[in-house]
Amino acid sequence: MLCLLIIHLLGAYQLPSLPDFKLLTSIIIQAKDMQTDRMGNLYVISQTNQLYKYDLSGKLVSTLNYAYIGNITHIDASNPFELYLFYRELNAVVFLDNNLAYRGRINLSDANVIQASSAARNYANGLWVFDQGDLQLKKIERNGKVEQMSGNVLQFAQTKTLAPNFIFDNGSRVFVNDSLEGIMVFDVFANYQKTIPVKGLKNFKVLGDELYYVEKKNLVAYHLKTLQRKFILLPDSNYKEVGIEKEHLYLQKPDTILIYMLPVKGN
Repeated sequence: MLCLLIIHLLGAYQLPSLPDFKLLTSIIIQAKDMQTDRMGNLYVISQTNQLYKYDLSGKLVSTLNYAYIGNITHIDASNPFELYLFYRELNAVVFLDNNLAYRGRINLSDANVIQASSAARNYANGLWVFDQGDLQLKKIERNGKVEQMSGNVLQFAQTKTLAPNFIFDNGSRVFVNDSLEGIMVFDVFANYQKTIPVKGLKNFKVLGDELYYVEKKNLVAYHLKTLQRKFILLPDSNYKEVGIEKEHLYLQKPDTILIYMLPVKGN
């Protein structure tokens, strides 16, 4: 995980350090991406594009190899019953069921997407795509029809270029992350609302009114309404990626994923 450059956020405060994380299990794997669903299942993409699904206890539930399609960029597990695999190099998204079985594919060029820099599921089980070709956030139906477009979002940006690497739809807002610009927030009709000035992120999680991300050795809960930040010291500082779901913390290390019980709930 890259160190984060945080521009002034109102109301930041520090919680007492809480060292009582409980380690539940460890999974030996060299992962290049991991995501969780709202049921606490863990999905891991290996360096060789093997896809693994683990339950909350760390038990392997299913595995399939999707290297034959290409290099997987990202997995979206926001719907635990249907997974989306984004292949940036192919400008395509592949759909899987909850057992990791292949269920279909959309070639984004067929939806007039020139080159997607990021893609994610929307709450209507279609797609959000950021098109690098014309710098627009696009809402696309499964049949390839473009439902909504934002217009060129560079007009709202402080930087001269945009290359968003992560999109998250929480049902009421769409969060588009650019490591240099911050997190651009849109409504469900692709209308720009604001930018959250948190930079350098690879991914994050929105749970209720809180946006969770990592700053150095801390898990940060940023309240979207009050703009306050809460900090929880992570149990291990040697990590590549961090995930949070169902009061559990997932730490991706170079050859291991550790699953902890969180010591406190976010407010």
